[in-house]
Amino acid sequence: MAKNSSFLLGTIVGGIAGAATALFLSSERGKQLLTESAQHGKQLLNDLKESNINEWRKSEEKEELIKSEQEKSHSVSSIPIPLPSSDVEQLLKETEEAVNDVEKHLNKGMDTHGEN
Repeated sequence: MAKNSSFLLGTIVGGIAGAATALFLSSERGKQLLTESAQHGKQLLNDLKESNINEWRKSEEKEELIKSEQEKSHSVSSIPIPLPSSDVEQLLKETEEAVNDVEKHLNKGMDTHGEN
């Protein structure tokens, strides 16, 4: 049964393909349709090629921009940020106090343990 239905389907598809071929190749209108469809196909193909080329160029430009930005970010090491003079003076005072505290702790440690 499966062989009969496959044969029948093949016969139908073949008949349709044959009829379409006869229509396109035998009549003037069929030849005109083939010519027009070929032209539309070529135009569509050219449009797709142009579109792909433009997309490719855009992607290359984006890659170059990203690379240049990465190179710029790697070339900049550090930028000193100047502090206002009052902040600098405050930091100096705090540092001096911390150094004095450490010296006091060290001196106390030497007094209690004695000098070697």
